[in-house]
Amino acid sequence: MSDIANIAGNRGSSAARLQRPDATESSPRPQESKTDRFGRRSEDAVELSAQARRYAGLQTPTTESTGRIATIQSQIAAGTYDTEERLGAAVDRMIDHVLS
Repeated sequence: MSDIANIAGNRGSSAARLQRPDATESSPRPQESKTDRFGRRSEDAVELSAQARRYAGLQTPTTESTGRIATIQSQIAAGTYDTEERLGAAVDRMIDHVLS
């Protein structure tokens, strides 16, 4: 019978165990993280893989979305974005959603 390690890799000969490569990707996560008694982090965090970070750099904003964002930001700064009509329309949509 051959010498085969179990799935967890804690039995069998050392030659039969799976060997993981030593190369690891660096993480932007701070090295010191507060954890509770169960080992969970105390604050919420989102971690992106290296592949996701590469893809995020590939998407360029369109001129249409950039212009709309600039318009909304200027309306908010001027205090003209929130109007009675907008509030009324939002409340009507909310009531319709609840009743449907």
